[in-house]
Amino acid sequence: MKIEELVLKRYAYLNETDLMIWRHVVNDKRHAANLIIDELAAETNVSRTTVSRFVKKIGLEGYSEFKVLLRLEREDEMGDVSTQDYDLACDAIINYVEEQKTKNYDDACKMVYDAKKVFIYGSGDIQRSVARQLKRMFTSCQEMIYDIAGSTVDSSYYKMIDEGDVVILISLSGNNENVLDIARKMKILGAKIISITEFKNNQLTAISDEALYISSTNLNFLKDHPDYKITMLYYVLAELFFIRYCIYKKNRLHQEGKACDM
Repeated sequence: MKIEELVLKRYAYLNETDLMIWRHVVNDKRHAANLIIDELAAETNVSRTTVSRFVKKIGLEGYSEFKVLLRLEREDEMGDVSTQDYDLACDAIINYVEEQKTKNYDDACKMVYDAKKVFIYGSGDIQRSVARQLKRMFTSCQEMIYDIAGSTVDSSYYKMIDEGDVVILISLSGNNENVLDIARKMKILGAKIISITEFKNNQLTAISDEALYISSTNLNFLKDHPDYKITMLYYVLAELFFIRYCIYKKNRLHQEGKACDM
């Protein structure tokens, strides 16, 4: 049983001094695991007897057992770092791809196929990279996508938007005010919106005609550092959307009796 579990199990029997000792330990387990009982007592401004009493209150025989458990937990945590996050990332990618096998892209494909013009905009560095990738891929099936590059949208772009156009907006949170402003203006001009965001309720999907999602997975490699978000799924979604569109376009051309040069 982990020390945290022992503390929680006997939480009702611990006083404020006990909890203060515990908070000091849990704040830096690596440091605490190397302290002798007198050093921990000095750092927490209590007597060694108080530390010993705390250790016994949580069900351990003595301070030596407490140190052994701390060290074992640290070793387990360090061992997990090399594989746990990697496995989590792999599982997130695998699970997302499996989910996409049954995803119906027909509505989004129909919007692109029927559009007079298609524009695309990404709100950040990764999103803009995905936008360029989609533009490049769609040329392979003889579809032109106009990439609205840059962190802001020049007013001249709005003069190019007509009713019947489609705008693909790529945003991580879907709550970026700049992207929302673009979406609202495009809707007023009569364009339809396809949004690509992480899977959660957000303002952009609420005003979009069709929403595509990625699964957002956070990893943390260093203490006190921001989480890292897996970005590969943007590219996975882009490629799967493109493949689905190629299939959709072939079927539509066949139904309409048109030649298909793809």
